[in-house]
Amino acid sequence: MALRKPLSEPRTYLTALATAGVLALAACGGGEGGSDEAAPQSPEVDADEALVALLPDAVAEAGSVTIGVEASYPPGEYLDEDGQTVLGFNVDLIEAALGKLGLEAEWEPTTFDSIIIGVDTGTYDLGASSFTVTEERMEAVDMVSYFSSGTQWFAPAGNPDGVDPDNACGLRIAVQSGTTHDTDIEARSEACVEAGEDAISIEKFPTQPQATETIVSGLNDASLADLPTSLYALQQTGEQLEFIGDQYDAAPYGVVVNKERAELSEAVAAAFNAIIEDGTYEEVLAEWGIEGGALEEAEVNPAV
Repeated sequence: MALRKPLSEPRTYLTALATAGVLALAACGGGEGGSDEAAPQSPEVDADEALVALLPDAVAEAGSVTIGVEASYPPGEYLDEDGQTVLGFNVDLIEAALGKLGLEAEWEPTTFDSIIIGVDTGTYDLGASSFTVTEERMEAVDMVSYFSSGTQWFAPAGNPDGVDPDNACGLRIAVQSGTTHDTDIEARSEACVEAGEDAISIEKFPTQPQATETIVSGLNDASLADLPTSLYALQQTGEQLEFIGDQYDAAPYGVVVNKERAELSEAVAAAFNAIIEDGTYEEVLAEWGIEGGALEEAEVNPAV
């Protein structure tokens, strides 16, 4: 089953979170989107000249930044039905912040694993693809925090294989490669082997929707992803999937910036804080029904 639609009624997302008892959003890495239903509209944001002055001259003069994105991770970032326009709540948040800097976003879809490398080598000015802020990533690049999410497991409705995230030895688990969930499940499998149990059979996919489809079809027993993405999967597949256990490992998402471009990192953080202060940030979160993931302040390389 293909997962392609944006959320038709964004506020139902918050309702579902409340029903699931997980309003305190708490994540990782990077479906293609597209339907006849409209996604929430980005708010209009005027440039703040004081913030524009924080930008490196070359960036300010260009008036735009290139952003590497793996556009297959709804509802964070995904392709519209035209196959080119990138939509999602992360897109709206970042474009609002860039609006304060007088910058246009040039989204460049690519593979998730290539984004940080692309930022480091100068292929992209920024990277934004539901990246969880981690110590390992901050060793390679700067990360500007702007939202918070966490990991949520899901399995076929009724959990026929008795999946327990804390005891998944011997099970078949699908994940998106290169994400924190990939690292998570590898560590769990190693722990199984060290305890004398069967290793977890891990199947990795380029995108989360591909991993999710194997749960719906019964090829794999369960998957794990960021809470918003896991909930999206449940919504798009009707009653075919259900949450297993509670979310865990709450952490901020971060925009990726080259470590040698500290001015740009600080300007992006200041822009996020400006939209937090003027209410634009809350407006975007409310449109998508994800107020529970709000941060009080954006930071460059926050403590995690």
